[in-house]
Amino acid sequence: MEQKLLQDLKDYLGEDYSDFEESTLLICIKRAINSFKNKRNYPDNYSENLIQKDMEKKYFCIWDDVLYWCNMAGIEFQTSNSENGSSRSWQSEDEIYVFHGVLPIARIV
Repeated sequence: MEQKLLQDLKDYLGEDYSDFEESTLLICIKRAINSFKNKRNYPDNYSENLIQKDMEKKYFCIWDDVLYWCNMAGIEFQTSNSENGSSRSWQSEDEIYVFHGVLPIARIV
């Protein structure tokens, strides 16, 4: 999945992509994948195959999370920013999961 996301990012960025950014993009991809896995909270009995199939179903959620982390690069933990009359605020990462309907997997106790 990492390589597919990386290629899609390269295609998305087009001429704005340069090879020296690849390591940063891979870090954002890994962070988004790990974040998704943590959010889903897969049971111990889930095989890697089941996890991969589930992640493929929610590919665009992970894609959006990758973009979120790429845009946050260098400004982590910033609560607000105002510069030259322009101000920015950020949605939380949780809002991405809500938008895509991603919930932790229920477990029977």
